[in-house]
Amino acid sequence: MPQPTWDVRSERGAATLEHLGVVVVAVLLVGALLATGFTTRVGVQLACELRSIVTQAGTCGGDEVPTTYDADGDGVGTQPTRIDDGGTSESGGDATTYDDALPSTETVDQDAVDDALDDIRDALDGGFFGVRGGDLDDAMDALDGLNGAEIDTLIRSMSDDELRHWINELEDGWIGGGWDREQRRELWELIVGKASKATLDRLSGLTDEIQPSFDDVGGDGARDDPESVANTAEYDEVNHQLVVGGIRPMDIAQGAIGDCWYMASLMAVVQADPSVIEDAITRNANGTYTVRLYDDGEPVDITVTPDMVVREDNPAFSYQSPQKLADGSQGYELWPLVMEKALALLWGDYAAIEGDSPGLGLEVVTGESSTSSSLDDAPSVSELDSLLDGGGAVTLASLGEGDDLPDTYGNASGGGLVTGHAYYVKSVNATKGTVTVVNPWGSDYAPITLSYAEFQDSFSTIYTNGVRP
Repeated sequence: MPQPTWDVRSERGAATLEHLGVVVVAVLLVGALLATGFTTRVGVQLACELRSIVTQAGTCGGDEVPTTYDADGDGVGTQPTRIDDGGTSESGGDATTYDDALPSTETVDQDAVDDALDDIRDALDGGFFGVRGGDLDDAMDALDGLNGAEIDTLIRSMSDDELRHWINELEDGWIGGGWDREQRRELWELIVGKASKATLDRLSGLTDEIQPSFDDVGGDGARDDPESVANTAEYDEVNHQLVVGGIRPMDIAQGAIGDCWYMASLMAVVQADPSVIEDAITRNANGTYTVRLYDDGEPVDITVTPDMVVREDNPAFSYQSPQKLADGSQGYELWPLVMEKALALLWGDYAAIEGDSPGLGLEVVTGESSTSSSLDDAPSVSELDSLLDGGGAVTLASLGEGDDLPDTYGNASGGGLVTGHAYYVKSVNATKGTVTVVNPWGSDYAPITLSYAEFQDSFSTIYTNGVRP
């Protein structure tokens, strides 16, 4: 199905500043700098001071980030240690195309490339007042209409200094210039969905807005641990297949990152309607994947490369065991990793997706609003049964460490619930009055069946979502 489009240009609102205020401000600043003997270009000198810092979505990413969902905001959960399975990456870092790329039949119109390159260089020249928002618009417009091979040719024709200058102007800019993350994402979407791996690898060395950073995952504790994912992982394309044997909840297992809220939500949505994920991911001809997520109910397209964060050649985040792929080789089922990476890119980096509401997770995936309540006001067993039968999804937040914990809490491997964590409701037996919940740590942790009274005593909040309109 066609992917929804989205437009952030209406939010720019920089025209008045560009055409009225910039002249007065620039003249005053130039005079001040010249009077003090500075000869550095005004735009470069002031860029750092004038940079607009854009707040990312989400509510976490601070110094001490739990590896489980923290229900009260003061508990630090624990993550089970997984043994590396010895899987290997089949694609080396020197590859120029992604493994899943289709054979290209694109031709290059060199005149079109040359014209676009001239337009971009003219736009980035900037003149006396530096590169402004309208100039960045012109540079992006020059790319519009080029195919992937032409974008590759254009980027190859630009030096690293030219590309750095472009990226710096996008991120910092002069007064009235620079773009926020949403605007920059529109440009990266145009490039990442068409360009080759070689081009994207080069650009990724100049910006972290193609491959989201994982440097701050786990907070200060991880940064101080030389063996943590933050210090030992890297990006690589593992041997993979997008879907192996259908999309199922147990394809998902939370890895070494505190995004159980999102993993539990994905599992709940997949159980309700796997086609939501099938419809959300589109494979592009260059081997990248475009994912449709939702921001405040509005669809947003995020294109990710198949490069994933790996440690010792194994995916580090959404945990995967190697399995037999369609070609007979051993590899990984990539769709959970693609969905996880898309959210990290949408929100800024992987640290930004550590810790949030399981209700928000449902909304991010479905675009439908979630309803939350305490367990005292939870739907009855029969109401939960009807909701699940009707294609709905249910997620849960467990109690915090400081709470008076019931006997249902204990060792996770032994079937106990853990604090500060997210779960999803797998099934309800209305006749027996039981509710079965699942830990998103994966199939090593068996579903837990609780009486309805135990269910009410064991969780702080329940979230329900209709999944489909």
